[in-house]
Amino acid sequence: MYWSKALRITAITDRFTRDRFFRLRGSIKVLIDDDVPEDLRKRDKFWKVEEEEVGLGLGGLVLARLCQTLHRGTKVYCDRFFTSIRGVEQMMKKEMYITGTIMKNRLAGAKEKLPSDKTMKNTGRGTSSELSTEDGKLCVVKWYDNKPVLMMSVVQGTEPEDTCQRWDKKLKQYVTVSRPSIVREYNLKMGGVDLIDRMISYYRMSARTKKWTMRMLMHFTDLALANSWLLYRKDFAICAAPKKSIMQFLEFRTEMATTLLAQHHGQGSDADLSEQRANAHLPEMISLKNAARCRVAGCTGRTRVRCVTCKVFLCLQGDRNCYTAFHT
Repeated sequence: MYWSKALRITAITDRFTRDRFFRLRGSIKVLIDDDVPEDLRKRDKFWKVEEEEVGLGLGGLVLARLCQTLHRGTKVYCDRFFTSIRGVEQMMKKEMYITGTIMKNRLAGAKEKLPSDKTMKNTGRGTSSELSTEDGKLCVVKWYDNKPVLMMSVVQGTEPEDTCQRWDKKLKQYVTVSRPSIVREYNLKMGGVDLIDRMISYYRMSARTKKWTMRMLMHFTDLALANSWLLYRKDFAICAAPKKSIMQFLEFRTEMATTLLAQHHGQGSDADLSEQRANAHLPEMISLKNAARCRVAGCTGRTRVRCVTCKVFLCLQGDRNCYTAFHT
């Protein structure tokens, strides 16, 4: 599309040809094996595919891996793909406390002790039931809204209940429904995940390729862009900047792409390139109620100077020139 005559985008086509783009994409390889000792590679030919902990399943293994860098005592919220009794118990041993929805086929005999879907439906929306282990460390809650919801947690249960407004299709109006504590906390904490998923879906990168590595790289690039934009908005909100000055997500992505292309296109002489970079990264003074935090790693200063192209705040003072350090 970028190289077609009708929809030609010069910011891309002037940097490289379509054939070169496909050659570059085809040359991308992903391999991270620095943590595997050389003797293990020689001793075990299947070290790349060996499971870390037997019996956890894919979801449990992913959860355990992603929580490796978290501090002890952290509360983790996840959906039903990652939640299982064994997985939650394993994480509890590491002092990681899981709350999440769970599939009924992962509850073993516990689901037989909970009310049936039909019974809860007849009782009405907002009905809930709780079941705990003998030691009281793990509980399962079944809540009936439009349909039954099964949840597991080591930190929350049914109490204290509150109420929420839910839409009733028959009455065509909102009705008040009782809600267990575990549901309230789960919805509150999972809101950030839903927001990221929604932002990624708006402008998701797509390409016809069977390589899982390419799809993974595109997804994580989308994820990084969405997270960066949310942090960018948060910084501007802290600085009490006018809403009109905050870039929309599509504009933010376009600015990021334009900046990267300008920095790495590799065309022209060194003098031309230096001139382009100098012109592309001019400082501007922003009128803010509160100065913004400098974005250079390790700097704790605050400033009202912002790069026109990068849209980041950087110190520009006689004794602290983070602006130059950031762009070199």
